[in-house]
Amino acid sequence: MKIIAVDDDGISLELLNECLTGGGYEHVTLMSSPLKALKAIQNTAIAYDCILLDVEMPEKDGIQLCADIRRLERYRNTPILMITKYKDHAAVEQAFANGATDYITKPFEFFEVLARIRVAGRLIQERQAAIDSYIAVQGLAGERAARTEHSTTWQPESPANAEPLKLASEKLLSLSVFQNYLEQVTRADACKINLMAIKIRNIEQIFASTTAVEFVGFLETTAAVISDEFKPEKAFLTHMGNGIFMCAVRGVYDHASTATEAAILRRLAKQKLPRVCQNEILMEIIIGNPLTLTTTPKLNFKRAVKAATARVDMRDADLRELSLNALSG
Repeated sequence: MKIIAVDDDGISLELLNECLTGGGYEHVTLMSSPLKALKAIQNTAIAYDCILLDVEMPEKDGIQLCADIRRLERYRNTPILMITKYKDHAAVEQAFANGATDYITKPFEFFEVLARIRVAGRLIQERQAAIDSYIAVQGLAGERAARTEHSTTWQPESPANAEPLKLASEKLLSLSVFQNYLEQVTRADACKINLMAIKIRNIEQIFASTTAVEFVGFLETTAAVISDEFKPEKAFLTHMGNGIFMCAVRGVYDHASTATEAAILRRLAKQKLPRVCQNEILMEIIIGNPLTLTTTPKLNFKRAVKAATARVDMRDADLRELSLNALSG
């Protein structure tokens, strides 16, 4: 793995070098100037696999440097780890909002840095899987068209049984980065995060009635609409698969679910959606009741996601029952 670490503090750079080389990473570049580091990142023949940035630096702070790196095409998905003494939720949120994939607080322990680097290695594999997924999606679209010409019985695999599609929307965090964000922000003092599951009803029908490319585009459009609906609050989103998004919003959440669902549907109606979503399949969005996450030294991410998913399923069931009662009454 090719790594670059940028920090104006010489002692911190020495410690990082000792940590990384001791952990078996041989291709490590150390730089103290953020401006020179940006040029090196841009001009290197072989792109860096992982980037570590200190937040507080002269010339350009690490968060702005992170945003600049993210604007470079070949670094759009490269793991970027921020290193800082700040632990407040605003600092964590600002880092992730500008493209960070993880967050390490000073003074750092060597084992923590190496653990985060290993996570970064998994993110690199995930990035390659996403690329492979898109290649497969393009191939599936062609295969589906070819099969449809010769057969009317072919059906795509259900999204409930397939691996979750990895989407390329800038509005979405990968599941790993979303987990990193929640784990870091819930360590901050006075943390209050509302975690909500947002479900697309009839996702099986939409999946079965669209091409693979249309389906991925539909999910990416939906993610962008959800993110825009929660403004001015910053909403962090990830795709869980099977038509479910997980959404984290900081602060007090006082939006009525019904009103927000209707607003999202109005926004979607203005987008270019697959034809079946416009006049054949009823579009419905269900938002689960928020699960409030407060300060904790170690968030149980799987339990939190499971609880939020249970809430959206419960609300979905309640709404279906209300509809049935209205029809029978």
